[in-house]
Amino acid sequence: MDSEDILRWLTGFLSLAWAVLHIAAGYNAATLASKAIGESSLVFAIYSEYFGFNAALYIFAGYEIISGTRKLLIPFTILFMWNTALLIESHIAPAPILGKTLPIIPLVFPVLALDFLLVGSTI
Repeated sequence: MDSEDILRWLTGFLSLAWAVLHIAAGYNAATLASKAIGESSLVFAIYSEYFGFNAALYIFAGYEIISGTRKLLIPFTILFMWNTALLIESHIAPAPILGKTLPIIPLVFPVLALDFLLVGSTI
């Protein structure tokens, strides 16, 4: 295996790990968000769907990266950068939909580290 293969496998597995972490983080974020504004059903549904859809995209990205598909690297890089920016922004400024800054839960730090690793490895 050469260094490109190792980086490809590492990036693919990081993407899959990101999806697993976001299934857990998404549920926690949806629960916190719904409690923060008191509209539990709508906000919980929106946040749950967002994190679930993102997890599915990251599973797809992991599969495509591991399989060696290069056509989608730019969209995957944009996706990874977008989610990193959204994570940082929602903990510094008011989060979309909520209008309040999200509290920092322990799962934020590993997810942020994965985001930076994914952005760096796809670039």
